[in-house]
Amino acid sequence: MKIEPEFQGQHKVPQVYLKEFGYKKNDEWWLSILKIGSRKTENVRISDFTKEINVFDLPFKDMESRRHYENLFNKIENRYNTIIKNIKYQKKLIEKDSDYLNHFVANLLCRTNPTRFFINEFLKDDSIREKFINEITLFSEDKEHTEKVLQVFKSEYQLNVALGTVMNHFVHIFRNFEKVILKECDGNGWLTTDSPVHIDKQGHEEWLIPIEAEIYLPLSKDYCLFMYHPKSEISTNPLRSLRINKVNKVDFKTFDNITRKVTFDFDEYLVMNTETEPTEIV
Repeated sequence: MKIEPEFQGQHKVPQVYLKEFGYKKNDEWWLSILKIGSRKTENVRISDFTKEINVFDLPFKDMESRRHYENLFNKIENRYNTIIKNIKYQKKLIEKDSDYLNHFVANLLCRTNPTRFFINEFLKDDSIREKFINEITLFSEDKEHTEKVLQVFKSEYQLNVALGTVMNHFVHIFRNFEKVILKECDGNGWLTTDSPVHIDKQGHEEWLIPIEAEIYLPLSKDYCLFMYHPKSEISTNPLRSLRINKVNKVDFKTFDNITRKVTFDFDEYLVMNTETEPTEIV
């Protein structure tokens, strides 16, 4: 029987994801990063990056229940390396991998600070709390149950209590989105951040993920995921004409435009895609 430690370091950005942008040195995985506002890059162990103690714990005495999210996250992460290999060798997304990415993107969103901040604010603000709960239970019959469960717990615990419902809501939405895999034709590598999922709402801020949303996630140095809803009214993005569930090469201009979107959507850190000696940024 596995004994869970009372205090556990939990990663907001999964280590298995970060390794796709990192490098191995002396049997340890490292990242080169730049803290926004700093003028100097630094190198950090992936095992330490975005780690916080018990950040996803639920307010239960039973340790298995308390660590529900960590156990769920581990199951979601387990297939990530296989996904990247399948994309590399098959040049496409198989159906199983596509649905896995629905869960992985939803998982990333719910783990990283910007989404967690907004969820917390929505729950604390009585003027929008009901609209928020209505939205995250839109595709289920759990509204009344969700409201009752949230009322049981103190406000400081409600964020994590609501997390599972939000994640399931995101997965349901993403199952209606098309997926395109992007690779830069000249071999330039994708960068990422400590908030890897960029959602371009195209001016529609009334929903967490509106039908008009276009979503970008660098999957590795080599591949970037682009997702869009085929029935959105705004459909001028040329990426929508690329082959669905396939690897598509894009030119440097397109690569640069996407990179600007992704790297702007950070929390605290920009993540490089290669080892970089600590360097002053001019």
